Amino acid sequence: MGADQSLIAAASRMGPKDWDYSGVMKGIAALGKYAATKQSVANELTSYGNEAFDVKEMPDAMTSGPFGQQNMDFLMGAKEIWNESTNDYRNPVNLPFSKKYKQAVANINNVKKVLEKNKADLLVLADVKKNINQNWLNRSAGVSRATFHRIADLQINNTTGDLDNAMRFTTDGIKIYTSDVVNMQTAEFGPDELMNGFFTNHMNTDNNSINLSKIIKNNGEKRKNKKKQWNEGDARDQIRSFMQQLKDPKYGNNGIRSLAFDFQSSLGNGSFVQANRQLFIDPSLSGEDATKNYVDQYKLMNPDATEEELTLAYAHQAADVWDGGGTDYEGKVEDWLVGIAKADYDKAQPKSEFNQPTKEGKFQIGGTGGYVDNEKVFGAGGVVDRIKAGQIFYIGRDTYKKINGKWAMNDVRGGGKKAGGGYYYINPDKQSGKYKDGSNLSLYEGLKTMNDPRFEFLKNPKFEFLKK
Repeated sequence: MGADQSLIAAASRMGPKDWDYSGVMKGIAALGKYAATKQSVANELTSYGNEAFDVKEMPDAMTSGPFGQQNMDFLMGAKEIWNESTNDYRNPVNLPFSKKYKQAVANINNVKKVLEKNKADLLVLADVKKNINQNWLNRSAGVSRATFHRIADLQINNTTGDLDNAMRFTTDGIKIYTSDVVNMQTAEFGPDELMNGFFTNHMNTDNNSINLSKIIKNNGEKRKNKKKQWNEGDARDQIRSFMQQLKDPKYGNNGIRSLAFDFQSSLGNGSFVQANRQLFIDPSLSGEDATKNYVDQYKLMNPDATEEELTLAYAHQAADVWDGGGTDYEGKVEDWLVGIAKADYDKAQPKSEFNQPTKEGKFQIGGTGGYVDNEKVFGAGGVVDRIKAGQIFYIGRDTYKKINGKWAMNDVRGGGKKAGGGYYYINPDKQSGKYKDGSNLSLYEGLKTMNDPRFEFLKNPKFEFLKK
């Protein structure tokens, strides 16, 4: 049964009055503005959480809203048929093989079936409404334009009740009439169809985003740090294996799509979709217009468009083009990710196999692994100079000095025998007998300088301290 004029009028009020549908781009531009506004409202409502909304199996609006009288008539009519048929069924005059008896049984079974279907739909609807807040928060940027609006309407319905006002009982179950802002007509949905086309950001599940980032880092920066050559084959194999995992049925055939729309990389210029705008030009355009990317086209129609509006409008355009198919997006996404790994490799610096400082301008030294300004270690009068001169030096709260010609420190962490005055000779491994208390080699190992060549002099048995 089609929607009546009052419903169509109500649906039309959902959009701005000044929409201009004379051209494809103008229409889509208007939708972009509308979508951005709707997104802001829906986002604001997520702060209230599910507990703020009273989710009932049967919304009050179904009996008090625009379709209230029709819904009550439907229920009363079903009750009337049930009662009449029950009376005919129980009437001893109507024998089991009579036409009236058989019709009564058929009517009872049909009413029962219809009511059970409507009841089941109400349960489905309650579940959809219960989870819509979380689903809205976790939605993928790759959901289509029509799906986005439907999900946004469900989220906003928590406070406005607009969809509750547009629900009817029918012999086929609950029907919900919404405004299809894409095709500019009233659309009919069953509760089990409301979430059609929706999928969450799969990169936020199963640690997918983290795992992919590790693959990129392992083949990029970490490989460069280990002074290994770039290996595109290894990177591609690991990325391809990861993408195969996204084809698991649990992702509803949207794993690769979510990767393309939701995974972000500064080295990849945002998401795959954002970095490859030329792939998502409006296919309805031709000639010179078809050479312009969507954002440029949109700005021509909306020079004052906000960044949020542009991002959302382009995502919807890309989702629509993706739905059209005809492009090997999977292969292009793989190439894009391999390119990110290569860029990560190129920008990284190979770390010395000796010293690996992790803080700019500082050097890791001492038994506690603390960091000291480079100048205080290697500058004039610094740690290195004072060691070469056999003089006392300091690293944080630790004091190092020579006692009886042997190196000692003011903490039991020195590892060797007591040197007196709260000092202990330095011996990094007293049990093994490998080192002598307070020797230059013991100091070298005790300072834990990551084998930095600037401390190699301590390993030289012929080293002599500078004369004071």
